[in-house]
Amino acid sequence: MAPLTSLTTALLFSSLASASTIQFNIARNPAAEEAQLTRRQLTNLYKRAGTVNVALTNAENQGLYFANVTVGTPGQNLALQIDTGSSDVWVPSTTASLCGNAKEGGCPNGAFNSKSSTSFQDVETNGFNISYVDGTGSTGDYFQDTFKIGGATLNNFEMGLALDTTIGTGIMGIGYNTSEANIDTGNGTEYPNLPLAMVNAGAINSAAYSLWLNDLQATTGSILFGGIDTAKYSGDLISIKVYPDSQGGRTTSFTVAFTSLSATSSSGTDQLTPANYATAAILDSGTTITLLPDDIATSIFEELGATVSQQLGAVVVPCALAENSGTINYGFGGTGGPTIKVAVSQLVLPLTLTNGRTPTYTNGQAACQLGIQAAGDLPVLFGDTFLRSAYVVYDLENNRIALAQTDFNSTSSNVVSFASQGAPIPSATTAANEDQVTQTATGVPKVGTTGTADGTAAATYNPTATGLNAANGFAATSTSTSTGSKKNAAGAGPEPFAWSRVVVAGVSLALAGVGGGVFTLL
Repeated sequence: MAPLTSLTTALLFSSLASASTIQFNIARNPAAEEAQLTRRQLTNLYKRAGTVNVALTNAENQGLYFANVTVGTPGQNLALQIDTGSSDVWVPSTTASLCGNAKEGGCPNGAFNSKSSTSFQDVETNGFNISYVDGTGSTGDYFQDTFKIGGATLNNFEMGLALDTTIGTGIMGIGYNTSEANIDTGNGTEYPNLPLAMVNAGAINSAAYSLWLNDLQATTGSILFGGIDTAKYSGDLISIKVYPDSQGGRTTSFTVAFTSLSATSSSGTDQLTPANYATAAILDSGTTITLLPDDIATSIFEELGATVSQQLGAVVVPCALAENSGTINYGFGGTGGPTIKVAVSQLVLPLTLTNGRTPTYTNGQAACQLGIQAAGDLPVLFGDTFLRSAYVVYDLENNRIALAQTDFNSTSSNVVSFASQGAPIPSATTAANEDQVTQTATGVPKVGTTGTADGTAAATYNPTATGLNAANGFAATSTSTSTGSKKNAAGAGPEPFAWSRVVVAGVSLALAGVGGGVFTLL
């Protein structure tokens, strides 16, 4: 095709020469068109080469994200929960007693029969042992077998086989291999976990992946190994440091510098952290809620008018809060670092009792759970109630995290792969003057719940400990964080936002039964 300037000149000359209709006969060049099509196809192939895209399923919109995989030869189908906070892929064995116990929930996402796989190899008998702070865990063997995910095939991939487990679903740990279970227990040496094994197999170019969980109402999201998808976020993708542990100097978790928090409503923005604030925080997809420092969490509770229900083990808000348009704004890496806005509507989670009913306030309002809790003695963790609003790139090669505002329900895709092993995050800029933090936690806590026969979570209820009277319908006054003087990291602090007006001070919960609604931290 002629350059635009030449075509314009030709049209001008023709109009001056004759006022009659001008017909252009454009000769087609099949060879040139084919070459152009080939170039476009090669460009798209280059962008997608070295990536593995995996769809994620959000179980009942509860924030438990699963990837479908096959294990063994022939392949056995399982759904594994993704977890950036751990490092081992492990699967429950069909011989585990829990998997055959329907009353305890069984293993609803599949279990692995090692005897049915012709490629199974047991590599470390009794070597697999992973435990959680709530007393749950799994023990068994390390084994190697064929593992398929998102079109990629890994031969002789090492995993844990849970022969004895109190957890009914397998976990796909994709964190640093320096925190593998056998390292923590001192029983073994590091092995190539999933991100590294995908590099070794040539499936991806670099040990990195991008996480797009989509919004709270969505039933699916995705994880893209080896690349980013520029159509899944808006604004700038900004890279910040991942910090090593203070003990030993190893990088074992996705610890970043959490440097600011503010709340925005129709009346304006309140800053909830002081100037020059910085604390270590872990980005963990296996944690369904977000655990913040106690003083900051208290400030948010006051802003939103939330109450702490000891008997439910949850921070409770009216479900009507989901209609509010306010945001909680998280900053990372200091000045010039990324800021992620989380809509208040994304923080209101369902709260269901073991009898299937929703608890209500005495004024008839339905009660829901707030997706933020105080960390207490646990590390600060940014779980799915934060991660849904962020497009997050985890770069294990360079110890970097890149964050951008997610584009909810995006139907477009523009995949760009990491150019090579150790290459920088594509399309990302680096935060300037990054604040420094120290990770003093010894590991990522793993808090679970007890599964009921119908697969829902069940909270522990002790009427004596909570002061409830079991004979009068379990009605009880919830503990309000709004009582007494306001605790605010920014000083005296602002007044609560308009959205807190839906809460009546000192309101009590009218409970028809106590149980469910405690969310699993994995």
